[in-house]
Amino acid sequence: MKERTLFGGVVAFLFVVGALPLLMMLFGSLYDNGRFTLTAYKVLFTNTALLESLKNSFLLALTVATASTSVGIGLGILLGKSDLRFAKFFTLMLVIPLVIPPYILAFSWADLFGEWFFGFWGVVFVLFTVYLPIAILVTMLYLRQIDPHLEEAALQMSSWKKVLWLVTLPLIRPAIVFAFLLVFILAFGEFSVANFLRYPVFSTQSFVYFSAFYDFRAATAAALPIVAVVAMVFWMQRFLAETKMHFIPASLMQKIRLLKWRLPLFLFVLLIVMLFVITPLSMLVFKTNSMESFLEAGEKALDPLGRSLLFAMLGATLLSVFGFLSAYIIHKRLFRWYRWLDGSILLLFALPASLFGIALILFWNRPYTNFIYATPLILLIGYLGKYLALTTKITETKLVQIPQNLMDAAALSGASWYHTLWYIILPLSKEVLLVGWVVGFIFSLRENTMTMLLYPPGSDTLPVYIFTQMANGKASLIAALCLIMITATLLPLLFLWLYNTARRRDA
Repeated sequence: MKERTLFGGVVAFLFVVGALPLLMMLFGSLYDNGRFTLTAYKVLFTNTALLESLKNSFLLALTVATASTSVGIGLGILLGKSDLRFAKFFTLMLVIPLVIPPYILAFSWADLFGEWFFGFWGVVFVLFTVYLPIAILVTMLYLRQIDPHLEEAALQMSSWKKVLWLVTLPLIRPAIVFAFLLVFILAFGEFSVANFLRYPVFSTQSFVYFSAFYDFRAATAAALPIVAVVAMVFWMQRFLAETKMHFIPASLMQKIRLLKWRLPLFLFVLLIVMLFVITPLSMLVFKTNSMESFLEAGEKALDPLGRSLLFAMLGATLLSVFGFLSAYIIHKRLFRWYRWLDGSILLLFALPASLFGIALILFWNRPYTNFIYATPLILLIGYLGKYLALTTKITETKLVQIPQNLMDAAALSGASWYHTLWYIILPLSKEVLLVGWVVGFIFSLRENTMTMLLYPPGSDTLPVYIFTQMANGKASLIAALCLIMITATLLPLLFLWLYNTARRRDA
């Protein structure tokens, strides 16, 4: 009884944090002075610019998702299943564009190519480099679930080329579908890169209606097609829920021997890393051009960076705690409607940050909740609602691997659910909790769009400060600020990599 009471309170808290603001925003758009009306939704059919931006967003998302998934699946197989040299290092390098603020990459590439980079293909290229790691990592994860005996039997009668096409790829079809849908939804809701490269997309319309006209009813109506597209998340969630996650040790995987292709493929992956990762970072270093720019940037960034680090650490802690509790509820199926919790968490992650930020403003900007809205607490609530899906899914992958007989033995010994949770599940999950904390820290630190809408006066973060400087600041100063931001983002990732390396060495 105590278990259900505790976790029922967790679900109620998460409902207030995430789902309730969105529902209040939706119902508020349907009423004007207490009367039901659909006048706000006329904008969906009468505004030609809005319809054009909707088409732009759909085409952009489709192009980015197709390119990222096609290339990412191949790279995921190459990096996760072959004897390619330095595969782990290449994987780590290719993850870098995903964890740093995407508008920094847009700034770097635009500085390199000039005005012609602005527009559709510039946005596609930047988002392709940002979301490519998603397809790579998802593919590598699903490769760990393939029974090696199936490929071993197929290899007795055929080559790796046919085995990959007829056995491996069909077995990782959920990874292909998941990666495509996730990238499509994220690209469809993209704001910062499209805004910087001056390409009109649909997610900017809600932001414009709210920030320029403060018309939340029109902003909500303009966001309705985004919500419709994101509804695919629920289908994706139901599809993936039928896939059981059983990981095999990497040492038992059937490895592809590249033989004569080993050197050419090594050079190919090296070229991709040089192009997508090293080049934009080098451009920032080159643009900085002097130590004076770094010193000036360090002085100006000191306060925003300090606030960013503090908010990110607090956000990561909240995300780790509630991510574990949410994963426990979903894994144990403590409530009949656990799928709604699972789907709602994923829905909030897939929604554009601008839309969620507007919902939080409308919900919390009231006299009796001013102690939250007028303080950095509103940012922590935003981070928790937006990125809870990441820590929940990371923790869930570990919970499904903990043998049930350990819990059964504890129960037979008279241990309560609390003691089982504290002395068995938590100690076995400590490493994945650390991973979740680092992921929560990185995404809280890099968040920009929602923070621009929510931060109280005097609480601007480094990403917000950089984004505002991009409008009229010096290019050398902006480049130095971007490098500071990248360093702050990558240090936790480096720490995690060193920790895992040391742990494997001691094992």
